[in-house]
Amino acid sequence: MFKLVSYIILSWVLVCLAQPDVSVVASVVSCICGYSLLWAGLFALVEQLSWKKVWCIAFIWTWTVEGAHFSWMLEDLYVGTSIYFVWGILLSYLATLFASFSCLVVWCCRKQYRGALVWLPGVWVAIEAIRYYGLLSGVSFDFIGWPLTATAYGRQFGSFFGWAGQSFLVIAANICCFAACLLKHSFSKGLWLTLCAFPYLLGGAHYEYLKKHFSDSEVLRVTIVQPGYSPHMHAGRTASAIWRGLVSLCQTIQTPVDVIVFPEVSVPFGLHRQAYTLHENQPVLESLLPNKSWGEFFTNLDWIQAIAERYQCTVIMGMERWENKGGILHLYNAAECVSREGEITSYDKRILVPGGEYIPGGKIGFSLCQTFFPEFALPFQRLPGEFSGVVNITERIKAGISICYEETFGYAIRPYKRQQADILVNLTNDGWYPRSRLPLVHFYHGMLRNQELGIPCIRACHTGVSAAVDSLGRIIGILPWESRTCPVSTGVLQVSVPLYSYHTVYARLGDAPLLLIAVCSVIGAIAYFYRKKKETPPQTFF
Repeated sequence: MFKLVSYIILSWVLVCLAQPDVSVVASVVSCICGYSLLWAGLFALVEQLSWKKVWCIAFIWTWTVEGAHFSWMLEDLYVGTSIYFVWGILLSYLATLFASFSCLVVWCCRKQYRGALVWLPGVWVAIEAIRYYGLLSGVSFDFIGWPLTATAYGRQFGSFFGWAGQSFLVIAANICCFAACLLKHSFSKGLWLTLCAFPYLLGGAHYEYLKKHFSDSEVLRVTIVQPGYSPHMHAGRTASAIWRGLVSLCQTIQTPVDVIVFPEVSVPFGLHRQAYTLHENQPVLESLLPNKSWGEFFTNLDWIQAIAERYQCTVIMGMERWENKGGILHLYNAAECVSREGEITSYDKRILVPGGEYIPGGKIGFSLCQTFFPEFALPFQRLPGEFSGVVNITERIKAGISICYEETFGYAIRPYKRQQADILVNLTNDGWYPRSRLPLVHFYHGMLRNQELGIPCIRACHTGVSAAVDSLGRIIGILPWESRTCPVSTGVLQVSVPLYSYHTVYARLGDAPLLLIAVCSVIGAIAYFYRKKKETPPQTFF
């Protein structure tokens, strides 16, 4: 019994630590045997316990592992204690899925349904696709294959098959490890070793080839402004005070520069509301453009145009956009791109955060929210955007804009490659979960798009990770971010980002190949079990 429990505990420790921002070693080891240790322990426990109890053990194992992975959600300073309820529901959902799948793996081995094991990696991709695409706005964080991205070679493997391919390989390798331990066949061991090495060999060969041909002959001169204020600090400032702080940071910018990027919702109000007076802001305005004449009242657009004119560059800034539709006021989380000539291009966030930006469940969901969580009952309706976020930064360079956790969804960002975006730009705010792991978790999930699509990216964040990353996933420049050991800080990052890009299989085909495999796997597994049901059940000898 001690040996069985030690397997389960060891697997728990490995998988808990298997996060690219926590431990690279644990991530690599977990990908090849972390889950197989759990299944080996459960396999032996079936002889002593009922299937219900085995499922409960798998559920508790998964619930606590996911609890550690999503521990950043428990920073309730700004989101309130009701986040514990959301956290518990999310963990229970994820634990139910993986506990059921784990019992299926063990059951197939005990029944000697070796043919079914071939279908199970694809079945898991189908299960994971449900939460990736179908659970509210989608849950993109902490997919099974994420630990594979802890190394550059593992991330580069994503340029072929994306998140689904990474999850498929991790599950397949662990099933082979589990089967090899049970069957003691040299073929099973050889297949396991092949699956363990395959993503690193393929991704590594591609990565080294690209690194050899990498060119920085064409660059984009980028300035990223990190205001360094949390939601609480933002609420305590007037709009004019916020702008004075932003302009003060901009005073350190060295020209020439092609684009200045500010984070998500950097300032209150919309683009055109006359919310500022010349009397209150004249000294700051004159420091920007000494010879420009200003009216008595002016807008956020005037501020942005002044910065664009002062530094002769494009400015991208996140802010809210209000629109009256049929007498109902709607709110968009927007990014405004203003060129040096004053041309305005807007992008509205397309993937909204459940609870924070919309109430799931329509009228019923809103009614329940008013009853049990009145502080989250939004007084207005936020709408998702409908159009692409590709904008012109210069005459020749295009950027694909995303806001907040949109960047973690490959299917949402992939069209930007087809629309010839040269660089990805993300505006975000991780300050809602202060002093937590979220900034790094978000950053590491987002930068996967670089190697999936072969495009560099820049990120502007209030207190999280503001950085520039090239198309090979290498960090070119980064500002300090808020954590338990590092306080909130302001900063300006100026960096020349190489625009070297390359074609990838994922950019061309997306998730379609693995989703097709997933569908075929589900059909194949059902057909296999149906055929076995009609046969005489074999005797268990494991």
